[in-house]
Amino acid sequence: MTNDFNQIDILLTRCKSGQFLSDRELVDLQPTNRDLATVKGLDNLAQAIINRLMTRQGELVALGHPNYGSRLHKLVGEQNNQRSQALAELYIRECLAQESRIAEVLEIIFANPKTVFERNTLKITINLKPVGTDTSSPLSIALNLNL
Repeated sequence: MTNDFNQIDILLTRCKSGQFLSDRELVDLQPTNRDLATVKGLDNLAQAIINRLMTRQGELVALGHPNYGSRLHKLVGEQNNQRSQALAELYIRECLAQESRIAEVLEIIFANPKTVFERNTLKITINLKPVGTDTSSPLSIALNLNL
């Protein structure tokens, strides 16, 4: 399988610093020189992965993509515990299996909640091997998921 990291997409940014990635209504476009900023390469893949994970599976049925997205939204209302982390890992692996630019998901790491406030947030690090790269330098994506 060949890898096409020359794909270009529109760069999406978060409106406020410190915002959780699950706050999708706060995602915006980045203007540059009277045009929209773009992203390519591994940054494009990382952005595509985050968008795929944060899109509810079935949300794009009307656009002809019934399986695009993840089931992470089903964890809303849950606590950050082993059960939620196990379900999140299942949903993440299931979702990322749809992305043809990923050769392998190497590991999914959950930070243990240290405070009462962190019990409502999953802090996730995903290390993966993009197609056509070696595992000595995996792509690492960190995200926080509001529960």
